[in-house]
Amino acid sequence: MRQPRFASLALAASLCATAALAGTLPKGTPVRIQGIGIEGGWHAGTVAINPEGCTMVKLDKATQHGYTMVSLMGTARLESLQSGAWTELPIQGLRAREPKPCLVEGSD
Repeated sequence: MRQPRFASLALAASLCATAALAGTLPKGTPVRIQGIGIEGGWHAGTVAINPEGCTMVKLDKATQHGYTMVSLMGTARLESLQSGAWTELPIQGLRAREPKPCLVEGSD
């Protein structure tokens, strides 16, 4: 009987850890970015997660070059809307939590 309880505890701990990491930037969070390799200025959008588990910003409108989504690797600065004010988020810390395939150039 102890093994099933241990397995249940391990699974619960794993799920809590996954939720804590994913909770850093929840899907649908309103954000704005300054991108790398796209025109300057702030681009508003929302957080999305692609099928590979990469955090993306789905832009509210396409850039001049037609980009509609930008990965964290293609993001120079990131801010989220908190209590009516834009708050800068630590892009390096968010990148550190991304799956390895998300960290290669061109993953956006």
